[in-house]
Amino acid sequence: MPSDSPLGPFHVHENHAFEGFTIENRSGAVMLVARCDCGDTLDVADAVFRECPDCSGPGEATASCARCGATGVVIDHSALTWRRP
Repeated sequence: MPSDSPLGPFHVHENHAFEGFTIENRSGAVMLVARCDCGDTLDVADAVFRECPDCSGPGEATASCARCGATGVVIDHSALTWRRP
């Protein structure tokens, strides 16, 4: 992924597809994990959350919010610093 991508520069495997992200607890910290379709972890970042812009955050979150799933928070992609696992 290009270094100017809003999702971050990932250390991708040549000729492999990007599988997606997971949110995991690792060593007591909440981490975002970028995964390759081969199953390997590409990069990790400390999770940074912000108030959901669609439902105005935890006090206003509803079960119908498609963006945050009623959690009231979303990932703040601009605040993430990706690194090797």
